[in-house]
Amino acid sequence: MQTPTRLPPFLRGDIEGVHPLVSVWLRNLEEVEETVDRWAADLGPEGFWWLPAEGANAVGGLVRHVGMASARLYFRGTGQEIPQAYRLLPPEQLRVTHEPPAAVLEEFRANLRLVRDGLSRLEQPDLEAPCSWGDFAPVPALYVFDHIAAHAQHHAGQIITTRKLWNALKSPGGGVLS
Repeated sequence: MQTPTRLPPFLRGDIEGVHPLVSVWLRNLEEVEETVDRWAADLGPEGFWWLPAEGANAVGGLVRHVGMASARLYFRGTGQEIPQAYRLLPPEQLRVTHEPPAAVLEEFRANLRLVRDGLSRLEQPDLEAPCSWGDFAPVPALYVFDHIAAHAQHHAGQIITTRKLWNALKSPGGGVLS
């Protein structure tokens, strides 16, 4: 008998009570959270803050950046002022700080909870609201909301790759990369 496999988020379907498009975004964010749990949550401080090459990012910086950038994009999409705590630019979010991994992971989870809770309350008029971004022409807010999960998944892939490189470095003979 085969062990039942948990359905991947994209096959879990709509989330009851939320706009169907928002369900897609929420499922995509579930996948990001599961990726972080699988590939980052069990790393010790050395692996969490390891830089695989000059110009590359540590898993810890990527985890922090995904959470902060997701919240920042949510604030942008809803027309809210970006709180001071979220005004750090990406290079600062990605910086190696050597904070305990558990603290960075909790910050990430809190930021994604904030985003998920906020997205869950969106209705059609919120998705259609014009959203301004710098000198660019306004776009419907749904494009900004869509970018939250796209951006997070992009960096989740970097987390996986960095972890695989770490595993290979620390395993005798190069190790297994899966």
